Amino acid sequence: MARRDSGDVNDKTHLSNPLIAATDSDPGAPAVPISSARSRKSFEAEAEVRASPKEEATLTRRYNSARRNGHSDNYGVGYIDEEETFKDSKPDPEGEAARGPAHEDSIYNVMSHNFGKAKAQIIRNDSATTAGQSLAKAYMSMRGGEEEKKKPVRPNLDPAAATRATKAAAAEEEGEFDLFEEVGQVDRLHLITEEEHRENMALISEYDLSVWDYSKRELASMAWSMYHDAGLIEAFQIPADKFHNFVFAIFAASHEVPYHNHHHFFAVLHTSWLFLKTNPIIRDNLAKTDVLGCLTGAIGHDADHPGLTNSFLSATKHFLSVRYNDLSILENHHCATTYTILNRAECNIFCNLSEADWKATRNVIVSAILNTDMARHFNLVANFVKMFKNKTAYECVANRNLRNQIVSMVVHCADISNPVKPWFIAKRFADSVAQEFRDQVAREKASGVPCTPHMLGLDKKGQAKMELGFIDVFTFPAIVALNSVLPSLDPCFTHMEQNREYWQDIMEQSAHSSQGSRGSRGSTN
Repeated sequence: MARRDSGDVNDKTHLSNPLIAATDSDPGAPAVPISSARSRKSFEAEAEVRASPKEEATLTRRYNSARRNGHSDNYGVGYIDEEETFKDSKPDPEGEAARGPAHEDSIYNVMSHNFGKAKAQIIRNDSATTAGQSLAKAYMSMRGGEEEKKKPVRPNLDPAAATRATKAAAAEEEGEFDLFEEVGQVDRLHLITEEEHRENMALISEYDLSVWDYSKRELASMAWSMYHDAGLIEAFQIPADKFHNFVFAIFAASHEVPYHNHHHFFAVLHTSWLFLKTNPIIRDNLAKTDVLGCLTGAIGHDADHPGLTNSFLSATKHFLSVRYNDLSILENHHCATTYTILNRAECNIFCNLSEADWKATRNVIVSAILNTDMARHFNLVANFVKMFKNKTAYECVANRNLRNQIVSMVVHCADISNPVKPWFIAKRFADSVAQEFRDQVAREKASGVPCTPHMLGLDKKGQAKMELGFIDVFTFPAIVALNSVLPSLDPCFTHMEQNREYWQDIMEQSAHSSQGSRGSRGSTN
């Protein structure tokens, strides 16, 4: 999600899943305003003042006991107590690499404990309802002549758009999926030629990529270049046809909404990849399954997003809020949708992974997607700062828990990264967010539920005020924290400073205009 839902203060997902950061209605610290005079060192100095050594020791002890307590106690993003897990094992001279599978099993067991019953319930619900049957059909079949082509309808999250056919069906009719054979495939692993890959790399290596200027086929090609550049295509033997189908199926799970559509899906993938690309020491010392989970979680993090917030779905008693018990409703649905697509044979880019790699990758993806819930933002950032304080680059990737934290933070920061882009990109995304908020307010009024306060009054001045607040409270502190581990984010700070100045100018100009109009009316009277 791109904005925090003000109504999600009672979210308790962390009680059912110790891999996910807890929700807290109190950020625990005042907003950190951004200004050109504020250095990143001063921000870190303030962070040191907030927690005394005694307090930090207490918090660390609570964090380390989270798995044993059965909940995260506000400190549980993908964390498993390795000391507790391996206390009975004999010393291993070869270290973590040798004992990896045992730890992998422990992660999977924790995850399975929390998701097993939910998965079974979802399957029962889907099999018992027409909506469930539609969901299974929504992502068009690639089986050729095995079955007759149909027009499947995805379960409609928007009752007002009941006549909308799925984009997957439209893509099938228009032959978009049939274009695979025409995109210059070199062999079973290479979706494009090396020359096309070099052209893609030139386009995607900066923050100024305008996603609206490219077709879905071109975006899928760029996505492949990111996986190829990260060494994932060869490492996991990802077939080109399955990769192409997977990306198109994710794009097909995009509703016709202003912001949470396939352009946003791709933008988060691109930014996540760029964060890692510009920090090769960290990227190259992450496990390949970490990078695979990061990029796959990024592109699927908002799959099948209806353009509405968790608060709205909960207030209107939507079937997804019932299914997920009002706990990170959309994030759970995005994760389940991504794996529904991955479970299709023609889209299964994980088809050649070993069992251990599949489990490790799933753990990363689940944690990364569920941690995009903005209700967890403050705890996620605070926990990240504490975990990586005074660590060297190599210490930051010393174990799976730390690497999992890095991936979750990368995807979350990419999800709220619109302000770190050049103005022409940041402004267009901001306009899309504002329009999606206006649309939700209209739905709230029609449904008779309270309107979300920060979505009201989004004229020029209101939008500028909202964007300034979002930069100061959310994006800037998060990027400062991420920069302590991935220290090559200077372009992000430059763009945020510039964008903040632009929004400040818009707000001041709007204020002057409104004062002038009031003055002219007064003189007329």
